Amino acid sequence: MTRKGRLAAAGPDARFSSPSRRIPDRAARTVLPIEGPVRTCVGCRGPGPRSALLRVVAVADGTGAPVLVVDERRRMPGRGAWLHPDPDCFELAVRRSAFGRALRLAGPADDTAVRHRFERTQEDAAGPIPEVEADRRQGSGLEADGCPMSTHR
Repeated sequence: MTRKGRLAAAGPDARFSSPSRRIPDRAARTVLPIEGPVRTCVGCRGPGPRSALLRVVAVADGTGAPVLVVDERRRMPGRGAWLHPDPDCFELAVRRSAFGRALRLAGPADDTAVRHRFERTQEDAAGPIPEVEADRRQGSGLEADGCPMSTHR
């Protein structure tokens, strides 16, 4: 069977679904669009929405040395480096010295504040503190009738 005969037998879309290594599959290249502004993580170099990434900025401490801090409100002045809220991305960025390049710092910066932020996040993810959970079960009195917006008690 000739090549033309095989294509005709396979149907009209056979040319577009070729498993050829020379022509990459179009479906594999399509990326789902991200809503809103897109930023690149300095750790893994992966894109992500601005709302899902942490902004890290360098501020000067009392001696003038740069200190990295997490910009919670994303409003601090100066250059910012964007980072996934993942400890692996943070470690990768530290290992690659990505913060210095992204923030255009001349020397190394102190990253203990950002490191503590990730440690605190991991502790929060470990689970609720038992005493706090017991207080939540008692209720505040506003939810006594089961409807928090109700005026009846």
